[in-house]
Amino acid sequence: MKTHYPIQTNTYSFNIAKNDVNNKKALLPSVLYDKMESTAKLFLKGIEEHKNIQQHLFKLNVLQHAFLKDRLKITHTIQKLNEQEILFTVLVHKENSASKEIICNATFGFKIKDKDNLELAS
Repeated sequence: MKTHYPIQTNTYSFNIAKNDVNNKKALLPSVLYDKMESTAKLFLKGIEEHKNIQQHLFKLNVLQHAFLKDRLKITHTIQKLNEQEILFTVLVHKENSASKEIICNATFGFKIKDKDNLELAS
């Protein structure tokens, strides 16, 4: 029997601060990655506390730079959710620009070690 889980989209916004940039005032890639990863993990908080997931990154595309005082919006959408795996598509775009330029996109995957704890994530 296949269980159906609804597609879920979550968003998170943040302003780029002085300690998030390099000497050219561009956002540090490690800061961007950490923010993207943390938004995906918010959904998995119940499973993560029990150490029943194993993370792997499928794809990461940095398309352009973001700079000091930019406001970025991170949107993650669940693409696949079943007893073995959860896949998230993550998009980052500039919230304070007219064209909402996409800065980065990624696909995060999490393997579920204990399928009984999948209920904690929903």
